[in-house]
Amino acid sequence: MKKLLILLSLTTAITAFGAPHGNSVESATMNINATVIRPLTVEAENMEFGRVIQGSEATATARYTITGEPGQPITIELSAPTELINKANNSKLPITLTYTKPTQIANNGDASFDINGELTPETTHSGVYEGQVVARVQYQ
Repeated sequence: MKKLLILLSLTTAITAFGAPHGNSVESATMNINATVIRPLTVEAENMEFGRVIQGSEATATARYTITGEPGQPITIELSAPTELINKANNSKLPITLTYTKPTQIANNGDASFDINGELTPETTHSGVYEGQVVARVQYQ
């Protein structure tokens, strides 16, 4: 019984003295927003020069097509070669690539651009020459 009285006295003291009286409760509201946009897709055409005769000049054009959310700004990083490689004998063929990269998705959801290539195989060994252009596209 004595223990019960001590416990009851402690509970009363905590309730009477431990709980603050007259304090106000403050609050704030956080707004949460999200804008959902379409993912980017990137497609590439192959650049085909076909057969090129030594000493002549050849040109070809290929296209990258990017689709995404209309009006959104994008960045494009291109990893483009300055020469093509003949895998059979490791000889090299210089290539010049020119292009103008778009900086945003147009209102129709498209951001296509062409890459123009030029070859002049003067003293290059005969054979098949290959290279790759890699485009990395992301929203800003």
